[in-house]
Amino acid sequence: MNIRDIGDTDRHGVDRLVHELEQSTDVEELRTRAVRELIRLIPADGAQWYHFDRTGGVHALALPADSFHADPRVIYDHPVDHPLTEAMLVEGTSGAWRVSDAAADREWRRTHCYNLDFRPFGMRRHLVASSRDEAGVTGYALVRGGTDFTDGQRDLLGYAKPRIAAAERLLTQRQWLLALVRSALDSAGRPGQGVAAVGEDGVVRALDSAAEALLPRLRDDPRLMLTGTFRTRDAVVRVVPCAAPGVARLVLIRDLGAARAAARRLGLTEREHRTLEHIDAGRTPAEAARAMGISLTTVRGYVASLHRKLSAGHTAQLLRKGRESGLLGE
Repeated sequence: MNIRDIGDTDRHGVDRLVHELEQSTDVEELRTRAVRELIRLIPADGAQWYHFDRTGGVHALALPADSFHADPRVIYDHPVDHPLTEAMLVEGTSGAWRVSDAAADREWRRTHCYNLDFRPFGMRRHLVASSRDEAGVTGYALVRGGTDFTDGQRDLLGYAKPRIAAAERLLTQRQWLLALVRSALDSAGRPGQGVAAVGEDGVVRALDSAAEALLPRLRDDPRLMLTGTFRTRDAVVRVVPCAAPGVARLVLIRDLGAARAAARRLGLTEREHRTLEHIDAGRTPAEAARAMGISLTTVRGYVASLHRKLSAGHTAQLLRKGRESGLLGE
């Protein structure tokens, strides 16, 4: 593909299309819009998005629905020993073939075609741009009757294909991030709990009012640049690692001020309160003792005191009352 052979107007048309596709609400909408707009970008009777996975599964979206063969593999398959094979060659390479529905034999060899002009036997012309990765083969194809596609139109589809794929990857990442944020806000967006994000620039940005109030106490803490859970005097902080390049890390923050106030109101000492938090985290008394650097006997005394002060007969009731009284986070 020679980009210099693509006019500025055509390149701007692709760039404008990609920008519009990036505003899609989901990947299915993006593909539908891409198929529809490609017909306008490169005049054709129909367009198709297709994907073949490693297990042989076929997924395709065509507009109009009858503009392509029901099985889109005919776009880039051919019968090796069919008598029309020589006549269907587009170029003298093993990867470029014409396609014909005339062959009844479906024992075809799969070939990978990239940016090649397909002219099936008959009056319908195909223009195909595809790429292969570990997940399979994915691409776009155009179909028209009458005149052939030009070399410039073939280059234009080749120019558009990777840019549309990049817009799809960006949208997929954004959907993942929004789903994660919604989940985090749903679980942590309660009184005294907040969510922030750490960008690739290292700047921590609040995503709700609770985090906005808590961040000034944490902004200079270097542990925000790491992943995992840590504790300060004012908050318990959990940094969720990135799932993909360019996706911000989430910071879940729980304010300890309200819990400390509840502990004082109920007559709990700081270590009793810490013991209750260790129990809530699923730690045994021995593990809690090691974490606080005190003896197991002392921790057992704190546990007995907690049961008495919160009027709890067993551990489940102790934890329930701890949450109801504001000693523990949700």
